[in-house]
Amino acid sequence: MQAGKLNKRVTFQEPLHTDTASGGQAESWGNDLTVWGGFRPDRANEKEGGGRLEATVTGLLRVRGSIQTIAINEDWRVLIDGEIYSIGGIINPDQRGRELQITVTRGELV
Repeated sequence: MQAGKLNKRVTFQEPLHTDTASGGQAESWGNDLTVWGGFRPDRANEKEGGGRLEATVTGLLRVRGSIQTIAINEDWRVLIDGEIYSIGGIINPDQRGRELQITVTRGELV
Protein backbone atom coordinates (compact mmCIF):
# COMPACT_ATOMS: atom_id res chain seq x y z
CA MET A 1 0.00 0.00 0.00
CA GLN A 2 1.47 3.33 -1.06
CA ALA A 3 1.55 6.05 1.57
CA GLY A 4 0.38 8.69 -0.96
CA LYS A 5 -2.90 6.84 -1.44
CA LEU A 6 -3.68 7.14 2.29
CA ASN A 7 -4.74 10.77 2.02
CA LYS A 8 -7.63 11.06 4.49
CA ARG A 9 -7.73 11.14 8.27
CA VAL A 10 -10.44 8.73 9.34
CA THR A 11 -11.77 8.18 12.85
CA PHE A 12 -13.20 4.84 13.92
CA GLN A 13 -15.84 5.01 16.63
CA GLU A 14 -16.81 2.18 18.94
CA PRO A 15 -20.35 1.93 20.34
CA LEU A 16 -20.60 2.65 24.07
CA HIS A 17 -23.50 1.38 26.18
CA THR A 18 -24.22 3.10 29.48
CA ASP A 19 -26.93 2.56 32.07
CA THR A 20 -29.46 5.36 32.45
CA ALA A 21 -31.07 6.55 35.68
CA SER A 22 -34.36 4.93 34.62
CA GLY A 23 -32.69 1.51 34.36
CA GLY A 24 -32.42 1.43 30.57
CA GLN A 25 -29.39 1.66 28.36
CA ALA A 26 -28.20 4.57 26.25
CA GLU A 27 -25.94 4.16 23.25
CA SER A 28 -23.29 6.68 22.33
CA TRP A 29 -20.09 6.60 20.32
CA GLY A 30 -16.52 7.00 21.48
CA ASN A 31 -13.66 8.12 19.26
CA ASP A 32 -11.43 5.10 19.49
CA LEU A 33 -8.86 5.38 16.73
CA THR A 34 -7.76 7.96 14.13
CA VAL A 35 -5.54 6.78 11.26
CA TRP A 36 -4.66 7.61 7.67
CA GLY A 37 -6.85 5.89 5.11
CA GLY A 38 -7.64 5.83 1.42
CA PHE A 39 -11.31 6.10 0.45
CA ARG A 40 -12.80 5.29 -2.93
CA PRO A 41 -16.56 5.77 -3.37
CA ASP A 42 -18.03 2.99 -5.51
CA ARG A 43 -21.64 4.02 -6.05
CA ALA A 44 -24.39 6.37 -4.98
CA ASN A 45 -28.11 5.58 -4.90
CA GLU A 46 -31.23 7.63 -4.33
CA LYS A 47 -34.64 6.29 -3.33
CA GLU A 48 -37.88 8.04 -2.56
CA GLY A 49 -40.12 6.80 0.19
CA GLY A 50 -42.46 8.28 2.73
CA GLY A 51 -42.39 11.62 0.94
CA ARG A 52 -38.65 12.04 1.27
CA LEU A 53 -35.56 11.29 -0.75
CA GLU A 54 -32.79 9.24 0.83
CA ALA A 55 -29.32 8.94 -0.65
CA THR A 56 -26.67 6.34 0.07
CA VAL A 57 -23.01 6.22 -0.82
CA THR A 58 -20.99 3.02 -0.64
CA GLY A 59 -17.26 2.71 -0.98
CA LEU A 60 -14.05 1.00 -0.02
CA LEU A 61 -11.81 2.30 2.75
CA ARG A 62 -8.24 1.02 2.99
CA VAL A 63 -6.11 1.37 6.12
CA ARG A 64 -2.81 -0.08 7.26
CA GLY A 65 -3.09 -3.10 9.49
CA SER A 66 -1.99 -2.68 13.10
CA ILE A 67 -2.85 -3.97 16.55
CA GLN A 68 -5.39 -1.15 16.81
CA THR A 69 -7.05 -1.56 13.39
CA ILE A 70 -7.36 -5.34 13.75
CA ALA A 71 -9.78 -4.66 16.66
CA ILE A 72 -12.28 -2.87 14.36
CA ASN A 73 -15.49 -4.79 13.66
CA GLU A 74 -18.84 -4.31 11.92
CA ASP A 75 -20.46 -2.84 15.06
CA TRP A 76 -18.21 0.21 14.78
CA ARG A 77 -18.62 3.20 12.48
CA VAL A 78 -16.14 5.51 10.79
CA LEU A 79 -15.98 9.26 10.13
CA ILE A 80 -14.64 10.19 6.69
CA ASP A 81 -14.53 13.91 5.83
CA GLY A 82 -16.92 14.57 8.72
CA GLU A 83 -19.52 12.13 7.36
CA ILE A 84 -20.65 9.04 9.28
CA TYR A 85 -20.30 5.69 7.50
CA SER A 86 -21.41 2.31 8.78
CA ILE A 87 -19.05 -0.63 8.35
CA GLY A 88 -20.44 -3.42 6.19
CA GLY A 89 -17.51 -5.78 6.06
CA ILE A 90 -13.78 -6.03 6.74
CA ILE A 91 -11.37 -7.90 4.48
CA ASN A 92 -7.78 -8.82 5.31
CA PRO A 93 -6.66 -9.49 1.70
CA ASP A 94 -3.25 -11.03 2.33
CA GLN A 95 -4.22 -12.70 5.64
CA ARG A 96 -1.11 -11.16 7.19
CA GLY A 97 -2.73 -8.04 8.57
CA ARG A 98 -0.70 -5.51 6.58
CA GLU A 99 -3.81 -3.88 5.13
CA LEU A 100 -7.53 -3.87 5.84
CA GLN A 101 -10.14 -3.20 3.17
CA ILE A 102 -13.39 -2.03 4.71
CA THR A 103 -16.70 -1.67 2.87
CA VAL A 104 -18.62 1.34 4.16
CA THR A 105 -22.05 2.93 3.58
CA ARG A 106 -23.29 6.45 4.30
CA GLY A 107 -26.99 7.24 4.50
CA GLU A 108 -30.01 4.98 4.71
CA LEU A 109 -32.14 3.16 2.20
CA VAL A 110 -35.84 3.87 2.57
